[in-house]
Amino acid sequence: PTQIHRRTAMDVKARGATVKDVPADLFIKALAAHLKGTAQMEVPDYAEFIKTARFKELGPYDPDWYFVRAASIARKVYLFQGVGVGGLAKVYGGGARRGTRRNRFMTAARGVLRLILKQLGEMKLIAKKKGKKGRFITSKGQKTLDVIASQLVTKLPRADFYDAKAQEPKEEPMEEGEGEAEEGEGEQAEE
Repeated sequence: PTQIHRRTAMDVKARGATVKDVPADLFIKALAAHLKGTAQMEVPDYAEFIKTARFKELGPYDPDWYFVRAASIARKVYLFQGVGVGGLAKVYGGGARRGTRRNRFMTAARGVLRLILKQLGEMKLIAKKKGKKGRFITSKGQKTLDVIASQLVTKLPRADFYDAKAQEPKEEPMEEGEGEAEEGEGEQAEE
């Protein structure tokens, strides 16, 4: 029989980790902190006044929302190569509540997405390819995101099911009275 190799937490810790090996929420928080700490991204002056989509009533409450959105966009470009402003506008879009009428899907604000993509491009994390549409992760960007992911994997607790050992079912010996009673019942039915 062929054995299927599944990546365990020990394998990942030994060889390093990719963005796919880490939960999205933890990775986005860590990358947002990294982007904020490097001071290479400039938050626009009007960031406290804008909404992230036209169907939103209010802007984001989180003061660091710009770095969180940039981290999320970098992760999306890593996972889905060739995504552009229009694709990201669909991803970050949502249902517009229109009062008594049915909700309707609307896309996110493209200006914020375009500015973040431009800044990530200046940081050399993502880039455009000639002859292709959308943005692609660069080797520097992939290395940066994978380093952050591998740092997170070492902090994550190891799941219990990795340590569980498969036990073969034990055959319990039958007691003398159980086997005879079943045979005896058949004999009584014959009489």
